Amino acid sequence: MIRPFQLRDLALVHRLGEHGVVLQAEPALISSPHPLRSALIHMLVGGQYVTYVWRSADDDAAAFVQLQWEEGSSSVSLACLGSRSDGAATDEAPRLDEDVWLAVLDDLVAEIGSYGVHNLIAEVSETGDELPVLRQAGFAVYTRQDIWINDEHQESFDSTVELSKRQEVDDWDVNVLYSSVVPRLIQSVEPSPPLDKGQSWILREDDELAAFVHIRNGPAASWMRLLMHPNAQTEAGEVLKAALQIQRPSDSHPLYCCVRRYQSWLSSALEEAGFVRWGAQAVMVRHIAQRVQQRVPVLKGVLEAPAVRGSSGLVQGMTRSNGDKHA
Repeated sequence: MIRPFQLRDLALVHRLGEHGVVLQAEPALISSPHPLRSALIHMLVGGQYVTYVWRSADDDAAAFVQLQWEEGSSSVSLACLGSRSDGAATDEAPRLDEDVWLAVLDDLVAEIGSYGVHNLIAEVSETGDELPVLRQAGFAVYTRQDIWINDEHQESFDSTVELSKRQEVDDWDVNVLYSSVVPRLIQSVEPSPPLDKGQSWILREDDELAAFVHIRNGPAASWMRLLMHPNAQTEAGEVLKAALQIQRPSDSHPLYCCVRRYQSWLSSALEEAGFVRWGAQAVMVRHIAQRVQQRVPVLKGVLEAPAVRGSSGLVQGMTRSNGDKHA
């Protein structure tokens, strides 16, 4: 049974959070996720991280699941999931208890579906244990992404172009570029660029937006997303070098760049700019359909009323050639 996090769950979330599986690449790499702290913050003052606690009927298994839930969004991301069962309490046991995960995710979907959530999203390693379990839980792979890292300190990155700081007047063009680059099927589960978070930079060619760079800084590293029109005249490598002038990496504070497979043509440019492929992930989605049954009362008099001869529809505002309007 699943329920919202409460103060009595402090010890459980603290214990399971130490070995929980983080299902979001960005926070996992640029900061150190603290599930218990996020759960307390949401309970006390609100926030985007919502936590649920699950226990089996016989209380021999328990879990917590944390979601990143943006207000007003119909898509929710799995942030972290931690579990334990009496049958998997030894150090040699795998960290992922398949039966517990399947039960937790089924109960979670039923819970959040009642709040109007349509999509549940998770990012998992292509070779990890989580991917086959999520498939069993009804998730499907929507796209894949490669994560690149640059941790080489350089004094300068010479580039032939210069990026401009995004202004509000650019937001429309940023969304147009997003719609042009991101496949329509993936747009339903991939949010548009987070213009209200981090820093954003653009490159224009003849008043047309050719590239968009978004950078978020964390205590451990920085995270970059690049949207670039495939027909842009500027080479992608020059855009990356210009971005490295803005956010210079180092061995103590690397820069990660996430590239979805629909932009895999950027790989060679990343290598030329000094990035190394760090890992590959599958972006998985489970669609949530909440069936609603409701009885609609029908008045007996309406059913027994005599039929009324139909009439042609009225079109407001249509004008004849002589200036008369239809009523």
